[in-house]
Amino acid sequence: MPESVSSSIIECSAVQLRAFLGRTANLPQISDPDLELEILAAPEIVTLGRRIEFRITAYGFKQRATHEYVNVEDMQIIEDQVEGPLRAWKHAQQIEIITASQCRLTDRVEFVPPGGMLGYMLTEAKVLTSIQDGMQIRYDALNEIIRSGNMS
Repeated sequence: MPESVSSSIIECSAVQLRAFLGRTANLPQISDPDLELEILAAPEIVTLGRRIEFRITAYGFKQRATHEYVNVEDMQIIEDQVEGPLRAWKHAQQIEIITASQCRLTDRVEFVPPGGMLGYMLTEAKVLTSIQDGMQIRYDALNEIIRSGNMS
């Protein structure tokens, strides 16, 4: 299964970052704006076994997906795709404490590209590039939110 691993140092406490990532309403703020992430249904707080339904725009097509939170801990959130355009998608977010006011966020995404006609557009290479670009946008957005004092 193809995998992308991205990591960044975040200038806030691990507890603050985990609380921010655990509120589903915050996800559009740290997502690639080109994806036009729209949350359709989700728990307010990420909870084990709960699902998040959302829609994104990719390559000019609106895609609907449902992910389930399969591991929710103090320093880790893992979600698996239940329904969506890819044949498989697993996203693990791991937080490591560096100091009291600094932590490392590591995002590990495993996926299987779609089949059929969509697979010609969403090749493994394109999905990997999209993930890597999206993670950089995510880390930049997180750092901007922290700098502006809007981490809630």
